[in-house]
Amino acid sequence: MDEFQGESSRPLPLSRRSFVRTSLLTTAAVAIANSPLLGPLLKTAQAATPDLLHDTFNGLLAFIVPGPDTYSQAQGATSSTAGDVEANVAEVLIGTLDLTVPFLPQFSVTVAAILNNLAQFVNPSANNPFSSPFANLKYAEKVGVLQIMDSTDALKSLAGVLPLLLAALCYSDAGAFDPVTRNLTGTPVGWTVSNYSGVSDGRDEFQGYFQQKVMPTQIANEEKRHA
Repeated sequence: MDEFQGESSRPLPLSRRSFVRTSLLTTAAVAIANSPLLGPLLKTAQAATPDLLHDTFNGLLAFIVPGPDTYSQAQGATSSTAGDVEANVAEVLIGTLDLTVPFLPQFSVTVAAILNNLAQFVNPSANNPFSSPFANLKYAEKVGVLQIMDSTDALKSLAGVLPLLLAALCYSDAGAFDPVTRNLTGTPVGWTVSNYSGVSDGRDEFQGYFQQKVMPTQIANEEKRHA
């Protein structure tokens, strides 16, 4: 099963991908913790509500992989196929941020505060329909927030790792995994988007060669290659 599942169930051996993700998030958190930005951010974070937190990250999820959901519609960039919001990974994202950076309590709240504070700078009038200023931004304005982060020393590491983390979550099976039964509760959105047919003991390779069903052009190309 996917490595993200272990963060909501039981510890698993640290994979190479988990190590890279943890290292990148830790680097981003250290940069923020050593910055004068941390004090004001923590004051803003203290006022965060669960609705604000979820709206913020759903707005970010829709930005990375748009879908037909209300957050994608609000930003003006949608897709007819299910996206990050439908992948149901907001809680997994929050847990990942908090558990990966234990030395900065509730790191997810700090990240949400960064996104919302910059959103108010980019567009102070973005007040509806969500409680999160970032979720209320248009797609191009969200790009502006990431550009500001990327040009700020204390935030550039976070700007680099967030899109990677969210995309990985969308294409994982974390949102459809039950940590109690350790089974999938449905077809993960990432499987549908990527046309993945699911777990298999094996798959046919060299399609067209199976049972000697070889096209004449393939025979000719093979003869030329070995001539």
